[in-house]
Amino acid sequence: MLKPSWFGCSPLHPTLRVLCAAGVTVVTALTSARAQTIPAKATDDELQIRGIFDSALPGTEQKNSLRLIVHPHMGDFHRSDYLRMPVGVRYGASDRIEVTGEVETFASHGLGHVPVFRKYGFSALHLGSKMQLGDLLHNGWATAVGFDWTRPVGQPPADITDGLIHIAPYVSLSHRLVSASDWRVFGALAYDEVRGTHLPMTLRKNQLGADAPTISGGVLHERGPMTYTLEMLWTSSRVSRRFDHDVFTVRPGLVWVVPKRFTFGSDGRWVVGTGLRLSDGPDGFDVGVSMKLRANFNFRRLFKRAEKSGP
Repeated sequence: MLKPSWFGCSPLHPTLRVLCAAGVTVVTALTSARAQTIPAKATDDELQIRGIFDSALPGTEQKNSLRLIVHPHMGDFHRSDYLRMPVGVRYGASDRIEVTGEVETFASHGLGHVPVFRKYGFSALHLGSKMQLGDLLHNGWATAVGFDWTRPVGQPPADITDGLIHIAPYVSLSHRLVSASDWRVFGALAYDEVRGTHLPMTLRKNQLGADAPTISGGVLHERGPMTYTLEMLWTSSRVSRRFDHDVFTVRPGLVWVVPKRFTFGSDGRWVVGTGLRLSDGPDGFDVGVSMKLRANFNFRRLFKRAEKSGP
């Protein structure tokens, strides 16, 4: 009999109850928010929250925009003894090109078997870039190409890293429906080349751990600060002579740009994402739930404020 795994526990686990209650609270707060407090919709970069919505979309940062990104992995409080906290910057080099640099830190959070801050350090490094190509075929489809490079660093615990280097070029497309401008369809083709490191390889359920292309597609529905996402992915390791596995994933979710009255007076943009993952692959059928928080801060605005407050 199939027993779905939610964060690796049964559906009746107390942690899941807390997450469900938090989700209900968030939705209730959103629906009760007044119109004047509703922030702008999520940008393409804000929508891409790993584990919630993986596909890259064509949009890039504005020219000369410099943003600080803070992205705690909230699910680590339950899944691991360590909390991962990626911190990085994203810079709009031009109207069509952006670059990203990010370092992932970790620390024991004290809610598991390891005392708080008993172990901490750096766990991963991520570099990326994306370039908009515009509407190449003049048919309403925005296009972009990009590149991501990720590798573990230091000696992170095995449960927060797969121990692999990932080299991933991609092509991304999206099209906004003329008859319904709050709907978008998207598609992407990515290739993940993996290389081993000195660390042991630790794979999640249905993670292939081999060179594999991924074809993804789906729809986005924008309603003010809320974007509903439906992402479908097919990943295959058949390009390798040693593997012949396929993974099919369906991931419905939502991304919410939090109104300022819920962000403790912060000038940054706080984004909350939550999603359901249904996957079928060589390890069988798997079900999971994710909830993540991301905070973006405009570096240039912070600099200007510091200059005004200076002597």
